[in-house]
Amino acid sequence: MAMKRPKKTTYLFFFFLSTLLFSTLLSNIPGIHAADKLNNVRRLMIGSMAPTCTYNECKGCRFRCKAEQVPVDANDPINSAYHYRCVCHG
Repeated sequence: MAMKRPKKTTYLFFFFLSTLLFSTLLSNIPGIHAADKLNNVRRLMIGSMAPTCTYNECKGCRFRCKAEQVPVDANDPINSAYHYRCVCHG
């Protein structure tokens, strides 16, 4: 006794399921671009924790307030140490 042929919808279901499975597996493999992103994140953050701006630091801002690196010595920004300051955007 032979089995019935599967319907076209069954093939379509398994096609989409396998596509989803392969895309999730391939997205977890680190590539060249992931290393570049990691280096950019390290460069943006001085310490081990990303700073957050308090309510009082952002009090005068109309839109967004964001912590940015600012050189301690403005005359020599390349050789100067950096610290964070909350800056208004927008």
